[in-house]
Amino acid sequence: MAQIIRLKRSNTANGKPTTSDLATGELAINVNDGKVFLRKSGSDSGVDIIKEFVTLDHEGTLTGSFSTVGTISASAFQGDGSALTNITVSQNATVKQNFTNSDTWSVEHNLDTTSPIIQVYDSNDYQIIPSTIQLTNSNRAVVTFDTSTTGYVVVAKGGHLVSGSISADNISGFDDKVKTKLNAEGVFSSSAQVTLGGDLSGTAAAAVISEVDGGGI
Repeated sequence: MAQIIRLKRSNTANGKPTTSDLATGELAINVNDGKVFLRKSGSDSGVDIIKEFVTLDHEGTLTGSFSTVGTISASAFQGDGSALTNITVSQNATVKQNFTNSDTWSVEHNLDTTSPIIQVYDSNDYQIIPSTIQLTNSNRAVVTFDTSTTGYVVVAKGGHLVSGSISADNISGFDDKVKTKLNAEGVFSSSAQVTLGGDLSGTAAAAVISEVDGGGI
């Protein structure tokens, strides 16, 4: 008959052994949570600690630092991201979502704003006006219609500024456009005579202004 070997174990949810429960190098399991623990030697510190094995279906909070080589893939990230470094994150300014034959369209845009710009179009790309648009939170909008409708919603981040510049040398025809505008505004070439009205008169080519009149009081 085969021998069965069973480790120290607990049936209590969230139960975790202490160093007083295990000898150094000894294993224990929590059969309720499906977790495995090991008493690890303190090495240089001289103090033993309990380490928890991480499994593929691990649940709960892990403490301490975690380092890995390779790619980490997840459906979502939670946290403020204040300690993330050496990353490039592309930010979507708009989100498009399609709907078919429904009178209620729920859009998870995840733009984190309570002032989005929302536009609704039918299946022929004509802009339409829905019955209501409700912002249920900063990442979700609900669009309703009087009847079932097919089309799509475009949600843009309100106040999303885009700035930039381009060298005038790279604008085709810029020089000619400037000259045309200056001439249209009455700016003349250097060879033209300029007549100054009012109390100051003369020509642009004159070495001496012919008259300066302060006027009477």
